[in-house]
Formats: sequence, structure tokens, C-alpha cells
Amino acid sequence: MCLSDMLKNRNLPHKCSQTISFRLKPVNPVKKNFVSEIYYHPKLEQKFHSIKPKAYVDLSYCHLIDHDMSMIFKHIIINKQCIELNLSGNHITSQGIAILAFRLPNNLTLRNLNLSHNRINDTGVYLLSEVLLPKHSVYLEKLYLSKNGISNDGIRYLSKMLKVNDKLTELQLANNEIGDEGVRQLANILIDYNTTLKVLNLSNNIFITDSSLDYLLELLEYNQTLTKLSIKGCNLSEKAKIKLQLQANGKKNFELEI
Repeated sequence: MCLSDMLKNRNLPHKCSQTISFRLKPVNPVKKNFVSEIYYHPKLEQKFHSIKPKAYVDLSYCHLIDHDMSMIFKHIIINKQCIELNLSGNHITSQGIAILAFRLPNNLTLRNLNLSHNRINDTGVYLLSEVLLPKHSVYLEKLYLSKNGISNDGIRYLSKMLKVNDKLTELQLANNEIGDEGVRQLANILIDYNTTLKVLNLSNNIFITDSSLDYLLELLEYNQTLTKLSIKGCNLSEKAKIKLQLQANGKKNFELEI
């Protein structure tokens, strides 16, 4: 199923010249029987006017939900041409990502997007991966997806995107549910196809075991683009860690966190 078909079926309706750190004051969670737009949108609307063009906007841990994504995209990404957007620690699901993905094609300004500590899962990753294909003209360079319930299925979607994407330089995937199969998929793409990703964080994925050792060793040996790989907190034995560290020691300008 293509991105446009999936979006139609959804249920819910180089450098910047200046930066500004903007934080929306967190609000108390709404009750289940309360209409979220009435509660959240006026507060967001009041803050949008204080954001400067081409800014770094921090909306982390502000109890944002899927319904807020349309307003955030309109006022921050489009009107203010936001360069960096931090939406970590909110309540955004794949439905919120669908709203974002539907509007993001041909956006030339957004470079860094932080969606860590949300609930986008594999479906949200699919939508993001589709919109980051070259045909959509999105120039995102850094994508943070830590702690989002992403499994090997999500890695399959990301790998398909990384095979052809030549803009993304940093991918944060810590604290997910990625296993050895996910490592295999990533290693194959980063060895044979991708030549732009520089930072990959797979730390604290406890389903990554010694079965990933050969894939990781090959990645360290043959990939010439990565400058930092983090796999600390995974379920690797000390023997496997020693082998990986020895392999990493032979690489110039490379950092291994293990």
C-alpha cells in the first residue's frame, strides 16, 4: 500500500540565521470525555505568535496529542519555516504522524525532527519512511525516534528508505524493540547502499544479542560513512563487545559506544 492510499484510509480527520529555544508550558492531562481541541488549541495559538522565523522550537513534554499536529504543522513548520522541531515526550501516535506525513512533502526547511518518547510504533515509522523517499523532496537530516515501540518491522521500512535517501545523517533508535533481524537489515543497507548516514543509535534495545555480532562486525569493516555507532545497553556478551571494540579501534575518526 502506498503512502497516499494509507493516508486516505486513516480515521483522524544551511543553517538558520537565528534560533530560539521555545517551550510551551506543560498543562494537566485532559480527561477522556473532554474534547482535546478545545483545551489545547487556544494555548498553542497564543504561543505561536512569539516564535521567530527559522527557529529551533521546543515543544517537548507538553502533553501534545494527535489533534494538535495540524496546527503545529501550519503555524510552526509552514508559516514560521521551522528548522528544528522537538516534539519528544508527548502523546503522538501513528495518527498524528499521518497528519504530518500528508503535509510534509516538498518542505525544504525542516532539518531536524525529534519524535522520541512518543507512541508512533511501526505504523508511524512506515509513514515517515515513505515521506522521506527522494520523490517527496523532504530534506530532513536528523530523525530522533527513540522509545517509540519500534520493532524489526519498523526497521524494514527504515531500511527501504535508507537505501535511497541521501539526506539523512543521524538516526536515533534507542530504547525500542529492535532485534537481531533489524540489525541485519540495517547492516546490509549501510554496507551496500547508504553513504550518507553518519550517526546511528541502537542503544538499549535488549533484543539485540550475540546473534547480531557478525552483522555488526561487517558493518564496522565495510561501511566507510558512519562516524558514531551506539549499541550500549543491548544484550551483548562481554566477548562480543571485545570483538566489536577491537574492530572499531582500526577505524579512523570513529566512535563506538558499547
